[in-house]
Amino acid sequence: MTVDQDKVRQKLQFMRARLKELERFQNMTEEDFTADRLFPSAATRMLQITIEAMLDLCAHIAVREGWGLPKSYQEAVSLVADHGIIPRAMLDTYRQMARFRNRVVHLYDDVDDAEVLRIIRENLNDFRPFMAAVIERYLPET
Repeated sequence: MTVDQDKVRQKLQFMRARLKELERFQNMTEEDFTADRLFPSAATRMLQITIEAMLDLCAHIAVREGWGLPKSYQEAVSLVADHGIIPRAMLDTYRQMARFRNRVVHLYDDVDDAEVLRIIRENLNDFRPFMAAVIERYLPET
């Protein structure tokens, strides 16, 4: 089985669109961000699904490359890092993203709006090395 380039393109485009939407929150003050409950809720969900798209791509690549079926999102990230697909230096960051995603999904009442805004302000670019590495490996013509 080979990695499905259409799936890779679709997931990357999805991630680009969500990142662009998340960038709209970057310059908000914390007061403005939390003044309307829709802002933190929407931002948290967009962050969650952007991370999920990245993790889904990791799992897809690992399975299609024949490296095994990851039992967790963190294992999926480790597999693609172990095989040189994503920068090893970013492995801990991507594992932290997986943990954050799990917290949003399972411990949603333990996610602080200020933390979400901080992540949006400081960490959106963490997705870029992943996206660039996947493009270089699986979509070199783009």
